[in-house]
Amino acid sequence: MTTNHFPDQISPLAFAQLGKHIQHTFSIEAFERAATMLVNDQGEVTVTLHFSRDELDIPTLSGTLSATVALGCQRCMKPMEVNIESSIHMALIRSEDEERTLPESYEPLLVDEKAFSLLTFIEDELILAIPVVANHPESHCSATQFLRDRTKLAAEKKADNPFQILEQLKEQP
Repeated sequence: MTTNHFPDQISPLAFAQLGKHIQHTFSIEAFERAATMLVNDQGEVTVTLHFSRDELDIPTLSGTLSATVALGCQRCMKPMEVNIESSIHMALIRSEDEERTLPESYEPLLVDEKAFSLLTFIEDELILAIPVVANHPESHCSATQFLRDRTKLAAEKKADNPFQILEQLKEQP
């Protein structure tokens, strides 16, 4: 059962029992916390979620999250577009005790059957997927003129070694 309608408050275990699929595209503006990490709130987030039960009868949530967001380059501080792709593969658990019996391939997601905000979950996954540091490729960054040549830097370090005399003394018989 696939739906394009986006329900925010859901019962995830009931969705897993019914085998529901959700696909939706959001504006970045819908995610206030994530938008504060970005240069602007332009762009879209597309999410595809599959609720099901696996062969061990474990309720699961799997899917993908993809987005194109604007981050500040940490070298030149100019905006740059970054493509984000994240996969989701989680076991829905009701208590922390259930986590001990999960196969290692699952990340546990503790759910409250009465209050589970799908929008908050998606925003959390988006925040986790946003790179901490973003840089233009060196060939496209206006600040690369300030980067030092690594071969020259290595030669300078070698020449400035205060223990170089000790190394020479060690080599003498």
